[in-house]
Amino acid sequence: MSANSVGSRSSGGLARRIVTIAWLVISVVQVVIWLLMSVLGTSVKGPFWLWTIGIGGAALLVWRSLDPARRGGAE
Repeated sequence: MSANSVGSRSSGGLARRIVTIAWLVISVVQVVIWLLMSVLGTSVKGPFWLWTIGIGGAALLVWRSLDPARRGGAE
């Protein structure tokens, strides 16, 4: 295993970690906004945050499962 492939794997892991944190923060903000809208509006609004959590989470799971480092690949 060359040092170059180790560096690329760690930078890929860092990118995935940053995207995951951004997705989590955005999802939490959307849930809080939805709760405030529902409480202050005295009616439950449609959970628009499900799109971000569901599709974003699925994309992150696919990204993680396709990572060659997790599958034991040296590339």
